[in-house]
Amino acid sequence: MTKELFALLSAGFVALLALAAVLGILAKRRRQRDIEAPLPWIDAALIDAVPTLVVDALYVATSRAGDPYQRIFAHGLGFRGRTQLAIDATGVQLVADRREMRIPADRIRGVSRATWTIDRVVEPGGIIVIAHTLGADVDTYLRIIGDDTAAFEALSALAPAAPADPQGTDGHKEGATS
Repeated sequence: MTKELFALLSAGFVALLALAAVLGILAKRRRQRDIEAPLPWIDAALIDAVPTLVVDALYVATSRAGDPYQRIFAHGLGFRGRTQLAIDATGVQLVADRREMRIPADRIRGVSRATWTIDRVVEPGGIIVIAHTLGADVDTYLRIIGDDTAAFEALSALAPAAPADPQGTDGHKEGATS
């Protein structure tokens, strides 16, 4: 085999891999068409809502409700990163370098704790899960930097009252309030 033939075959293989990646991304976009764009961060002064709590957190993922392995990539929600979580009487706001999102209180279905999601495993109950609606039911996973008790309580106060399900709907959540 000549160098030229090997280079041509290698370039063809790389092009085939790139095409497969593009087709995979397009297929995932089609499967996530029902996911609405998150509401943008809004100035608290405009809604007369002063944040009751602002904490630093790690945005872990947003996945389809009950399926912690199906990460949502639509609207930039597929990337982990540091975020700031602001909780007020009207909802929750997240702001990070790649995403900003507002979850109004009336879209929150529940708040619970989890130990794992997608590619993240932490101590029992170390991840806070906000179950909410973005056109479809989704779960947003956050890891609070430091003590998360105040954030969990403030978020739970926004969720509708429902009987606790100690197992969660998919077996990985603890203390679900949804």
